[in-house]
Amino acid sequence: MAQHDYNIANADGATVRADINNALSAIQSSNSGGSDPSSLVAGMLYYDTGDGYFKVVASNGSTLTNLFTIGSTTNTNIMSDSANEYTKTQNFNATTLTDASTVAWDASLNQVTSVTLTANRAFGAPTNQVDGAVYILRVIQDGTGSRIPTWNAVFKWSSATAPTLTTTASAIDAFVFISNGTNMYEIGRSLNIG
Repeated sequence: MAQHDYNIANADGATVRADINNALSAIQSSNSGGSDPSSLVAGMLYYDTGDGYFKVVASNGSTLTNLFTIGSTTNTNIMSDSANEYTKTQNFNATTLTDASTVAWDASLNQVTSVTLTANRAFGAPTNQVDGAVYILRVIQDGTGSRIPTWNAVFKWSSATAPTLTTTASAIDAFVFISNGTNMYEIGRSLNIG
């Protein structure tokens, strides 16, 4: 990790050489650091180790634009302001929520998810929702069935009525929501899938 102002000052040979090496180190590391470089130039690339974004400096020489994220153990998320056409299937990996007295749902990690109910449960308000994002939840009954959930008020249901789940053993009900960043608005459901 290195940053440099790219200004090589007049000095003795060893000092100039060290300054050049520092500038090359900054170039090699994409100006990485936990805070913005002190000297920004239009078109400059910068990896912010603080928030994990790879950025570029806009043409005004001061505005940083997030290009994508880089994580040590996660996939890179490419950002784009233009429409894309894909030639292969794009998807969100299906995940599983932890069954608990109150089911927690981190929407940033679980966009397509499921939970198997082993008792009557409450669904808490999903965290880290994104305005305009679509989320899918499959609710599965365990081998006993008859599990009844309750829902946090952020879940907004069709006709303003929470669904009556299928309670037979191993039954699956699926719900599709669109978020406004705070609430989960139901836009689809399939009951007793199988």
